[in-house]
Amino acid sequence: MSILTLDLLKRLSETPGGPGDEAAVRDIIARVVHPHVDELSIDSMGNLIARKRGTGASSKQVALAAHMDEVAFMITKIDNDGLLHVAASGGINRRTLLGKRVQVGPERLPGVISVRPPHLVDDPEEYRKPPKLQDLVIDIGAKNGDEAKSKVKRGQYAVFRTPFRFLGPDEPSGDAALPRSGRISGKAFDDRLGCAALIELLAGEPFPFDVTGVFTVQEEIGLRGALAAGSRMTPDAVFILEGTLCPDLPGRWGQETTPPTTRLGHGPALTTADRSHITPPRLLQHLLRTAQARDIPYQFKHPNVGGTDAAGFARYTGAPAAIISTPARYIHSPIAIADLTDFWHGVELVRAAMETL
Repeated sequence: MSILTLDLLKRLSETPGGPGDEAAVRDIIARVVHPHVDELSIDSMGNLIARKRGTGASSKQVALAAHMDEVAFMITKIDNDGLLHVAASGGINRRTLLGKRVQVGPERLPGVISVRPPHLVDDPEEYRKPPKLQDLVIDIGAKNGDEAKSKVKRGQYAVFRTPFRFLGPDEPSGDAALPRSGRISGKAFDDRLGCAALIELLAGEPFPFDVTGVFTVQEEIGLRGALAAGSRMTPDAVFILEGTLCPDLPGRWGQETTPPTTRLGHGPALTTADRSHITPPRLLQHLLRTAQARDIPYQFKHPNVGGTDAAGFARYTGAPAAIISTPARYIHSPIAIADLTDFWHGVELVRAAMETL
């Protein structure tokens, strides 16, 4: 029986967790996972590591990983007018930012991303281009710098303030099991969807071998948590659970020289290669054979796009690593949309592949 609910996915999505500031997300995951694993610890980097003993049928050691952090803004300056100046922490789509709501610091203060209005822009070219991040500020409604500094400190994070929504067709109650179909919207689907998949896999029946689940930190700024965790592990295989980009927008299909990176509703995405990692053919073929044998839909992520914790784990462990992703539109922006059938087929594929590894 699944332990995932709409309420749990809502909390995972809405909770702030910028790179290096994942504690609130980690606390949610730890409380949910604790009854279903044999060991639970936090390493010096902040990764949450869950160990689940297997049935003993195999001596292999397998790692599953998903990152807890999300793209965010770090407060770099508070000016005399009480406006917050920021720097990006992770790759943020600047074209989506104007007028968006954010939550700032541990108190989750509401704020709005602001830029000079078009009435005050003299250069037409400046108006047509996406604003530079250094030209953006966050307005928390403070009257002056002193009031803002009493509420916010430099170095704190701001993340998007986006409510999680089930888009239908019929929304169940929040404490009901997560539906097997329908679409959802929210922030931080990269990679809270991967975290949810890892929670579900750890809560299920034991695998033939021992499994280590790693909820990593700081993936968005250089795979730092994966590098730290990988240096202390010797797994035989690693499965990375991700939320990946999905630019399948109407009007674009058929106009490009190549198809979209992924498409909603076409199954979990398997990576052959990205900018930092090549999936070993033997492990990729095992996933393909498993999907075909179980009649699980899948798709290939268009190669050489993005990067994941797979590169971090592979660098230090030397273990073959595969990436299974849930496609999500508009990732690294204030809101994303994903299809729950893709999510559940990804969970099904990973479990089946591990059982026959």
